[in-house]
Amino acid sequence: MDTNRILKIGLFGFGCVGQGLYDILQKQPNLPAQVVKICVKDPLKERSLPANHFTFDAQELLNDDNLDILVEAISDAHDAYDIVTTALRQGKRVVTANKKMVAHHLEKLLQLQAEYGGLLLYEAAVAGGIPIVRTVEEFFGQEPVSRISGILNGSSNYILSQIFKEQKPYAEALQEAQDKGFAELDPWLDVSGADSRHKLCILSAHAFGRVLSPEEVPFIGINALSQPDWEFARCRGAVIKLVASLHKTEEGKLVPLVLPTLVQPTDDLTTVEQEFNGIVVEGAYTGLQLFKGKGAGGLPTGAAVLSDIAGLLKGYQYQYPKLQQNQEAAELDKGFELEIYVRTENASLLGVLGLTKIIMLQRQSETISLVGNVTLGALVKYQEKLRETGSLVMATSVHYTGHEKKIASPELAEAI
Repeated sequence: MDTNRILKIGLFGFGCVGQGLYDILQKQPNLPAQVVKICVKDPLKERSLPANHFTFDAQELLNDDNLDILVEAISDAHDAYDIVTTALRQGKRVVTANKKMVAHHLEKLLQLQAEYGGLLLYEAAVAGGIPIVRTVEEFFGQEPVSRISGILNGSSNYILSQIFKEQKPYAEALQEAQDKGFAELDPWLDVSGADSRHKLCILSAHAFGRVLSPEEVPFIGINALSQPDWEFARCRGAVIKLVASLHKTEEGKLVPLVLPTLVQPTDDLTTVEQEFNGIVVEGAYTGLQLFKGKGAGGLPTGAAVLSDIAGLLKGYQYQYPKLQQNQEAAELDKGFELEIYVRTENASLLGVLGLTKIIMLQRQSETISLVGNVTLGALVKYQEKLRETGSLVMATSVHYTGHEKKIASPELAEAI
């Protein structure tokens, strides 16, 4: 391809990410790329550009052979999947920012790339402006990684920063995050941990060579947090962060988790505040490295999209070296135990979780608070029940270390 000519971009979506990319290209007219067609869904929505800039027919972009690259930046994962798979079947080059779509369909997307010769990049799907996918893909491509963990959702991190730094109640912090555009009107994906889970699944393929299904990853969010939980953290000298983590055990098995987590002042992630993201990668030779930056917002995420566009222009594609190295996918260590803090009004749920090394903290009316050990398998199996009952599960350490064995209190033993 002649790199001196203007690259023609077809853009799906003109929300935060799509407009961010468009604005960047307008600010830097020297860049050899231009958005020439924009497809949006709602013809009645007011936008910052005149109506003649938009079409409402996705096929108009998909069938236009004059477009060099298609950028998918819409929120609906189902529609995004249709757009991206159609483009890949046509052998086209595509950039997407839709982490849910990639996480749920990565194997299929890889298959379509191989079969039809299209290319797909998705740096913007994970941690906004932090180039973590390409870093893990390239820098750590040949180095064994033992752990990757981090704060992968800026909305929830902003809320928790307001709670712990400014002493604001959860509802007020959430409203402020929405007012600033960090959280959606329906913030469930952010505060439930589901968004972080999708990003962790994507990183798994590059860091460990394991295509994780989102259903394999237990996730509990911050939406069940309340005053007693914050006080528990403060008594431990810690703050609470929503941490997505994936590490390899000594036996070579994987442990994926997304949980509210106690973060101590000495932990790497303690400096990641407000809407920022932070990812810790632990390599066998390089040790711990912290990558920190703006994890959301139109311009940071738009910059990540632009980076992928530039990569495609130069013929860049993911090589998935860890997937190539792993002939057999690593198993999950469902018997792995970690120490957790639990607060619930459902005493029977404590029994089925199979908790061990239990320390009773408080029982007030119907609410029980305790610390104990639980297996990864139990969290996977009962995570939906935990969410349905409004129960909170929180890791007591980013390192998943447990206390020495304790005997359960008679009161708790009788309760469960």
